[in-house]
Amino acid sequence: MFLSIDFEDFSHDLKRELGVWDTGPLRVEALWHSYETIAAFLQEHGGPGGRTATFFCTGVVAEKAPELVAHIAKQGHEIACHYHYHDSMDRQSIATINQMLARAKDCLQQAANSPVRGFRAPKFRLNRNTSEHYKLIERYFDYDSSSFFGTADECQQFSNSMTLSDLQLIPLFSGRYKGSGPQIRLGGTYLKLAPDTVARDLITQAKSAGVVPHVYLHPYETVEHREFWVSQQDLRKLGIGKAAYWAGRQNQWLRFGGARLLRKLTRLIPLEGLSGRLDQLITDK
Repeated sequence: MFLSIDFEDFSHDLKRELGVWDTGPLRVEALWHSYETIAAFLQEHGGPGGRTATFFCTGVVAEKAPELVAHIAKQGHEIACHYHYHDSMDRQSIATINQMLARAKDCLQQAANSPVRGFRAPKFRLNRNTSEHYKLIERYFDYDSSSFFGTADECQQFSNSMTLSDLQLIPLFSGRYKGSGPQIRLGGTYLKLAPDTVARDLITQAKSAGVVPHVYLHPYETVEHREFWVSQQDLRKLGIGKAAYWAGRQNQWLRFGGARLLRKLTRLIPLEGLSGRLDQLITDK
């Protein structure tokens, strides 16, 4: 089972999404704290080959906190790309996407002092009706881990339909608990809310379907929720109604279930430990 981290600053990204600012200072101390928490978890529970993992970092983190990205890389973790800003790519033009991919990769490689081979779209949002987004990703990266599939065959069929020749897809798994009910993912809010039995069933299903089990999480799920909280003062600029709505959404993302997530993940890790960095799955063509 692999573990990857979408390494982003929730507070910065939410304020950008809501139009509070275009960009601003990062909560670097909170990012450092979350990284140290994750690194300590991997050291204690990762097992012989799982003390390193893949960090999908936004380019703005590398741009504004390069020493943090450099430290993560020096610790043996893979630095992969999570776009430059945490924007929804399916709402942007091809020209903007191309610009942001190039900018993010450059910032990340300079900070990490190593090649950046992997990509994951913010919120997993790509236009999957045409091959345009995947072709752009293929221009810059060796693999993409932005899509959920129920079987390895589905993943391969999708890759063929996108006419990908060099870009390899590392899928995440989506399935239904014991074959019924809503689609559930191995990570994020799904993992926080679902009991252990559901996560274990999905892991078993993934293995049976030829999809390598892969759990993802975020920095804000590993530290005290106030570290990434957007204040009511900032939200007030949106008006009373919107401020109340987004305060409630923050509770969902930052507070509910986060404190238990690492404990739950500990119970899901197989006896042999975690599997390490995702770039280990890449085959040379």
